[in-house]
Amino acid sequence: MVANMLQSVCWCEEPHDTVYRITKIGSKFMFLSGTMIGGICAILFGVLDRSPDGTTYIVMCFLCRTVEAIGCSMFVTASFAIIACVFPNNVATMFGVLETFSGLGLIAGPAVGGALYQLGGFGLPFFVVGSITVLNGVAGYFMIGHIDDSPRTRSKSILSLLRSPFTWSIALCLISGSFSLGFLDPTLALHVDKLPELKGKTALIGLMFLIAGGMYCFTAPLYGYIVDKKGCVKIMMAVGGVVAAIGYLLMGPTPLIPHLPFELWSVILSLALMGLGLGCALIPTFRGLLDSAKELGMEENMDTNGIVSGFFNFCFSLGAFLGPTVGGVLVDKFGFNWSATGASGFIATSVIVVTLYGLCRTLNEGKTQKRRGYEVIIHQSAVTSNV
Repeated sequence: MVANMLQSVCWCEEPHDTVYRITKIGSKFMFLSGTMIGGICAILFGVLDRSPDGTTYIVMCFLCRTVEAIGCSMFVTASFAIIACVFPNNVATMFGVLETFSGLGLIAGPAVGGALYQLGGFGLPFFVVGSITVLNGVAGYFMIGHIDDSPRTRSKSILSLLRSPFTWSIALCLISGSFSLGFLDPTLALHVDKLPELKGKTALIGLMFLIAGGMYCFTAPLYGYIVDKKGCVKIMMAVGGVVAAIGYLLMGPTPLIPHLPFELWSVILSLALMGLGLGCALIPTFRGLLDSAKELGMEENMDTNGIVSGFFNFCFSLGAFLGPTVGGVLVDKFGFNWSATGASGFIATSVIVVTLYGLCRTLNEGKTQKRRGYEVIIHQSAVTSNV
């Protein structure tokens, strides 16, 4: 995850002032190369159980997973940039479709992986997934057409994108949202195991993980469609954040609100709210970053798409890395109830920032329009007096 986070930014920009890497390498080549690297590394990981024990095994595991993460960051960054280039008027909708398939993979992965493990041992899940990924890269070579991503002289950098307050508010929303998703990975199972209906029932506890992810992935295309048609990026980010924050308060439940129930139905409801809310909050962010870049005067080309895609993946990966690591520490020290309340507060903070930005911008636009109206009136008066 750390390698993915860092490489997402590296792929979108070079350290010297010539061209962006995604246009120098080529978005299609980056996508296909990343797919092949990820697939081959997955296959290699399946044979690491035959390596010598001890330091050699640990080092080989870290090396294999690090290279695989680099490959993943390549094809994920390139895929978002390609979508923005090929579907400029339906970016959010296509992003939502991608998130749906990503969510389906996360949902089916543990079940299918477990079945393959029982069928063929440690290596079979990695051999199957790696082979499918490699075949996907081969198919992509023939199916992905020509993409106009020839290198251009750099006029704007990723630092230009960071000059907008809207970019920072989106970044906070992305980090808090992915943090909240990752927070549940090491903590939810132990929390719901306290319920009498789920005590010691591993299969049922596993199904609890599907609720939030399922709500997120199946509603993602709808949220994307709404964003493309209505353009209400900030409103959806704020509303989604509020719903997700409420879900986290119910999940604990929070000690701040006495007498909230901790029952199976309340946990299911909280997970459903969290999935619905995070989908509404996160799906518009990619479109919002593109709009922010456009407002800053960045050209609508593959250079800008690469910057936006890399920055998006950096923020999302940062939150996904901090969620399980920081979340596990917080639960050990403060308990799940207070930790979930803190996650809710993190999301609420992003909502406040987005809302304040939207209000300030609305007020500023209102003043600008009023000033222009006065200027028009003065100009018309001057013309009338001259006549």
